[in-house]
Amino acid sequence: MVVALVKAVTRRNRPIYGGPHEDMFLTIGVDKFSFPSGHATRAVFVSLFFSSWAYPHMWFLGRILLFAWAAAVCVSRILLRRHHILDVVGGIVMGYLEFILVGILWIGPMGSKVIGDWISTAAEDEYN
Repeated sequence: MVVALVKAVTRRNRPIYGGPHEDMFLTIGVDKFSFPSGHATRAVFVSLFFSSWAYPHMWFLGRILLFAWAAAVCVSRILLRRHHILDVVGGIVMGYLEFILVGILWIGPMGSKVIGDWISTAAEDEYN
């Protein structure tokens, strides 16, 4: 939602190199705006999430492969001519900031159990 909001506010058009993309004629664009790159945002967030929280004891090669995948996604957006370089840089920064925000709001397994127990107890009280 944050990416869609920023795209709606900035309204930066996607790059056009020599007319319509003849090699992309079968693709359907979700939107026509470029900044920030949603793919880059999600790739950076997912790589940070899995390497830091989901699997904090991930082996080193796994982390390297995960970050190589995120880098490949970011570079591919430029090579496919779907984004300008600063669109991808903005997506990388936004993905990192979303990771930080989720880290601040993260409640963890114990917190979610407490909330789940509270909701189920409130539902039982309502029916009794």
